[in-house]
Amino acid sequence: MSQARVVKTVDELECHKIAAAHGDAAMWMAKHEWAKPGVREAEVCARVNEFLYRSGFDFVYDIIVASGGNTSPYRRWHTDKIIRQGDLMIIDINAIGPGGYFIDFVRCWAVRAGATSGDVAKHFPEYDDDKYGSVSLQQFAHSIGLSLYEGMWISRAYSLKYPAELKPNMYFAIETFAGHPGLEQTVRLEENLVVTDRGHQIFTLCEHAEDMMP
Repeated sequence: MSQARVVKTVDELECHKIAAAHGDAAMWMAKHEWAKPGVREAEVCARVNEFLYRSGFDFVYDIIVASGGNTSPYRRWHTDKIIRQGDLMIIDINAIGPGGYFIDFVRCWAVRAGATSGDVAKHFPEYDDDKYGSVSLQQFAHSIGLSLYEGMWISRAYSLKYPAELKPNMYFAIETFAGHPGLEQTVRLEENLVVTDRGHQIFTLCEHAEDMMP
């Protein structure tokens, strides 16, 4: 069952697209309407929850809202800290959309059919966990569908040594973390995409901050 669920049907991809559309809208609202100086992280989290439930989502998991110093060391949950001018924001939306299919993105590079999980993992920047061959929930990729972690994982911890083939219609959440001890603030990004014969298609369309892009 796990292997069968890794490769999605056309109908399943449509369900993912619907979930992604609502998730994009929530992320846009968080960026442009809700996350403002003087607003608490907890309030942004509440707004995202309300928006998704009103959109017909089945379940909303713990939304991660971290700002300023709460991004380094990275706090995975919201606090009562107010957002200040100049703060970096990390918002992680993780929820079950209409029809039961997940959306999970934070805010990637080429992924294509015929390549392997090792080809993807080698593009991940090295992280502290790589020294120990462990896997953190900061930097990795995982297939999603009816469940959040659905049968296939990509990480420097084992994908470089044990690569697995990527096939068309596999659907992944790919997340990376940029930071090291001593930084005042850090960045975390995540996209949802489907592997295709010609490369990949990103389903999470909410734009990234232009001033952070090369």
